[in-house]
Amino acid sequence: MFNSTMRTSQGRLLVAAIGVVIMSAGINIFTTPLQLYTSGLMGYAQVLRTVLDQYFGLKVTSVDLAGVFYYMINIPIMLLTMRSLGRSFALKTVAYTTLFSLTTALIPVPAVPVVDDPLTCVILGAICVGVGDGLVLTCGCSVGGIDMLGLYFAKKIGTPVGVFGTYANVALFVACFFLFDFSIVLYSLIYMVFTNMLLDKMHQQNINLQVFVFTKHRDGEIEHRIMEETGRGVTRWTGEGAYTNEPNEVLCTCINRYERERIERIVKGIDPYAFIIAIPGVYINGNFIRKVSAN
Repeated sequence: MFNSTMRTSQGRLLVAAIGVVIMSAGINIFTTPLQLYTSGLMGYAQVLRTVLDQYFGLKVTSVDLAGVFYYMINIPIMLLTMRSLGRSFALKTVAYTTLFSLTTALIPVPAVPVVDDPLTCVILGAICVGVGDGLVLTCGCSVGGIDMLGLYFAKKIGTPVGVFGTYANVALFVACFFLFDFSIVLYSLIYMVFTNMLLDKMHQQNINLQVFVFTKHRDGEIEHRIMEETGRGVTRWTGEGAYTNEPNEVLCTCINRYERERIERIVKGIDPYAFIIAIPGVYINGNFIRKVSAN
């Protein structure tokens, strides 16, 4: 059922929305009652909420102000990055950032932790956020934040997205170290590590495939469609069937796991008799775009 849902754009949008709700529930139910801080832009929003509460007495009980601050900080980021990341991805980012901010602000935060053991709460919260965010990214969507800035600077000045995110999170936890108790910083770090581990496991676009296509169609239509619709490069050479001695085209491309079904639809739509081989888990070093979105 999940695979069939993921084959349609409407199904992917629905799955992404479910992922957003899972993320927000994990943050509000498991981590916020312990006064822990997530990584990324939401972590900065939570720190801002706590500072305004503790030092300036600004406290609203009906909503979690972290969700409101998260959206406010995202507005200039989205305006800055909208052009460089594409219209479709930008629109989905606006929609799911709005949903994430609303659900984080409105899902009730328990007065006391739902589980007495802090480490258990940390792990449960990390599972929710890692799984939820993985679903969102796999569906070609985003909830904004530090990753958007990372992608923007990667395109503008070549700074790797992961390096930018690491620096941003280091700065966040340094601030937490000076503002709050050390145990809070330690549990927040454990939370971040578990979240990132689960996110990498869930995010199908991080799984690389090498695809070979064997076809008798030699007019160039298949490779043209693949390059046009996926943005991936294609290597082509001429082969010969050992049994028939007939010439055929051999096409090779590298994609992420999420793009496999699109490649199959393109190929089978042109040549129903084409032979396709997909090899998972290949190591790629070179001009290979790590995509966050998929249309």
